[in-house]
Amino acid sequence: MSRPVDTADTYSRIQVMGWAARAGFADYRTVFTWKTWLLGWFVRMLAQVLFFTTIGHLLGPGQARYLLVGNAVALVALHGLSATASTTWELQNGTLPLLVASPSHPALVLVGRSLFWLPDGVACGLGAVLLLGPLADVRLTVASVTLFTLLLTLVAATSYCLGLFLGSLVLTAVDLRNVVSNASFTVMLIVCGAAVPASALGPVLAGLGTVLPLTHGLLAIREVLAGEAGLQTAALAGWEILIGACWLVAALLVLGWKARRSRRNGAALFLT
Repeated sequence: MSRPVDTADTYSRIQVMGWAARAGFADYRTVFTWKTWLLGWFVRMLAQVLFFTTIGHLLGPGQARYLLVGNAVALVALHGLSATASTTWELQNGTLPLLVASPSHPALVLVGRSLFWLPDGVACGLGAVLLLGPLADVRLTVASVTLFTLLLTLVAATSYCLGLFLGSLVLTAVDLRNVVSNASFTVMLIVCGAAVPASALGPVLAGLGTVLPLTHGLLAIREVLAGEAGLQTAALAGWEILIGACWLVAALLVLGWKARRSRRNGAALFLT
């Protein structure tokens, strides 16, 4: 017999994640106002995409479009991977012992804590394509923009799951948080098709790309923006969801194991 769903317990878990998300968004608002985000962070993201788009114009026909779309979507993945660093903030702030001692699973808080990266990443990726698309002959319709936005959100979520997993690994080595996230993003730029097609990488690197977020989502986005959305696009989105789910499960397993170990030996800081 299947176990009945505990509605109250499910609601409580959602509530905990919601409170953690609110705390994360509050922290983010102390870093950026809408002016500093728009004129600082967003302009920086646009400049990065514009740089690669300009290189594409120098490389030959079609390359500007390829690099613009690839790097705009890669920005979304970059935001998701930022969860690697922000997952360690609870340890730095001294609140991690309280999470370990609380009856709620610490992973609920750590998952919700960095959700602010998702809308930030989607806004940067979408804005880059909308504003810079005409420079690379990217033609958009209402339908393509809608599908594009949905797929960008999917890439943000799957990359976030990978970021959570990496964050769970460096939770006790916070000095490595930026090194790990930046190295991971560099690898994804190389093997996930943002700058170079997978067919040009060889079987080993191309195989690595197939188990990482971004790869399948980016292929689906390229089909949508080319006006070729169909069953293949849905299949690519399905693979992206599956890969993201696997990384999320891995993150939860590692966080759960560390929480149980800390409660058992009394460290309560994930330090041993």
